[in-house]
Amino acid sequence: MESQNFRDYFISEHQNIIVTSRIPKNYSPKPNFNYNKITFIIDGIGLHVINGKSYPIYPRMLFFTQSTDLHIYETTQNLNAISIFYQPSDKFWLIKGFESLIPKQFASFHIHRFLDLESATKIQDLLKKLSESQNKTYIEQESIFLRLLILLRYCSYFYNKNNSNERRTLQLIRWLHWNFEQNIDWNDLADQFSVSIRTVHRYFKRDINLSPQRYLVKLRLFNAFYQLRYTNKSISLIAQNNGFDDQSYFTTCFKKEFNFTPREIQLGN
Repeated sequence: MESQNFRDYFISEHQNIIVTSRIPKNYSPKPNFNYNKITFIIDGIGLHVINGKSYPIYPRMLFFTQSTDLHIYETTQNLNAISIFYQPSDKFWLIKGFESLIPKQFASFHIHRFLDLESATKIQDLLKKLSESQNKTYIEQESIFLRLLILLRYCSYFYNKNNSNERRTLQLIRWLHWNFEQNIDWNDLADQFSVSIRTVHRYFKRDINLSPQRYLVKLRLFNAFYQLRYTNKSISLIAQNNGFDDQSYFTTCFKKEFNFTPREIQLGN
């Protein structure tokens, strides 16, 4: 699969920051593409595959990727995202050493963040200003970028401090992203995170217009699609690994979702 290169995004190598809503169709970037990236998911679901590991996508998620990471989006639906490419801080004029504000990627937890609606609204406002600053002076652009990093750090630090229904529901969704293959009793899961099942339904409806159970099935199918395409596992094993005990039911759900059978995906269709 062909990679992207510098000229796909930048006019000049002297640009330190660029904001784009383009979604990469190929693995990105090339090894000499010396830009790290912060991606803010506005809407949509699917998978973000980073260095061969798949991460479910949900609205208002943040992803942090480095210039050496290989990543691509798979099986996305209604995806709308904004990405900020930025050079190392030693290339900047004013703000040096800002990397300390950005999560290090020594663990998967640090690759992504969930944001509540209030935090996401503040970040979107700054992203708009950062995008508009691309035609202004580097002083203004770098100062807005620094404000954005500080806000991201603040939102990350206080993620577990605000014990609202929304935060607890987001924690439930994070848990679901890591445990979607398990048998889920929604009432028990809601109790585990101290929210009512009605509240869980309300937030899923607001964010992705799906019921919790429908989203769970899509999560399982998205991951099954990825494994069918990129691994040599058998269809029956993939079905079991993604929470489907009945292979026939798995095939039926898969065909309904993607208009292809699991076997057709394995064969390269």
